[in-house]
Amino acid sequence: MQEVNDNEEDSLPGSDLGLREQKRLATKHRIEDAATRLVDESSFDKVTIEEICEAAGISRRTFFNYFSTKESAVIGASSEPLTEKQRNDFLNADASNILQLMVEQIKQHLESSHQSQAIHDRRQRIFADPDVAVRAMAFRKERSRETMELIAQRLREHPEEQRAPELDPGTEAMLLSGFIREATWMAMSRPDRDCALPMGDRIYRAMELFKNYTKGLEW
Repeated sequence: MQEVNDNEEDSLPGSDLGLREQKRLATKHRIEDAATRLVDESSFDKVTIEEICEAAGISRRTFFNYFSTKESAVIGASSEPLTEKQRNDFLNADASNILQLMVEQIKQHLESSHQSQAIHDRRQRIFADPDVAVRAMAFRKERSRETMELIAQRLREHPEEQRAPELDPGTEAMLLSGFIREATWMAMSRPDRDCALPMGDRIYRAMELFKNYTKGLEW
């Protein structure tokens, strides 16, 4: 197998970060395309990392530069934890709207994942497998916990940002992270989604839908 070299731009005069980032994302998308196609054609347990690497034209080393596990490549960026830089950027950002700040963070995190309709449709079929669905839900739960803890930390460090100061920061963080989690899930999975729309816009639309829908709820 001849590996596609996604780092060759480092030796090119005049190469800039924009080009490097484009090539990095192209390699990541190629891995996601291969992983979801192979699993969709076979099954999650039968497909190996070696087969994904072969189909994507990369080495195992390159694979692990982009994804920590096979699950991550198949499920997508929503299964990957935030990087230390992303966490620090969120905690130190100069912003007054913590909800908007978190959505922008999630948008940047998810937009590194492949947004094509074909990949999305494959993932929906893959998630229909109960075993894969359990794995996906476990990742989702862990990312939600991570988001909640990050919001709580920021609220404790910036109490003036609390919308409900009578609540414990941890409780308000649970409310905010739950709202963001469900809006993000809807943006990624709703039947009438528009995959051509940027992820950030899809999340904001889902948030608006939740907000308007819950106004009329009674119990």
